[in-house]
Amino acid sequence: MNAARADDGSTIPLVLLCFLLAGTLVTATTAASAAFLAQRDLAARCDGAAVAAATAVTPTDQALRLDPARVRSIVARHSAMPGSTMSATATTDGRTVTVVCRRTVRIPFGAVLGHPDGLERTGVARARSRLLPPDEARPST
Repeated sequence: MNAARADDGSTIPLVLLCFLLAGTLVTATTAASAAFLAQRDLAARCDGAAVAAATAVTPTDQALRLDPARVRSIVARHSAMPGSTMSATATTDGRTVTVVCRRTVRIPFGAVLGHPDGLERTGVARARSRLLPPDEARPST
């Protein structure tokens, strides 16, 4: 009977290890999901700002062009939405708008996973105005 008693309690470390692994899996999955959803939200807001700016065509010098000042103004309005911590910069070549968005996201268990100040998320969106004719369709002067 001594041989049977030598195995007493040997399942406790196994059970503890299983709980530790399950806890680690839940923690990592929750943090990864939050980071993914934050990136998707940032990309959607960035896309919206780029599309809104690309539709802001103004006539200049007998041609339709995207005004850089107006593009920046529209993108700034989108990044200043209530509840948004996004910062955005916009550039345009007169036809296409490029918007770069940045946001720091606090994730659940961030301090445990080594990101106590949050994760820096970045998104880039490009939109071309459909109101402008293609370059090859313009008559040469």
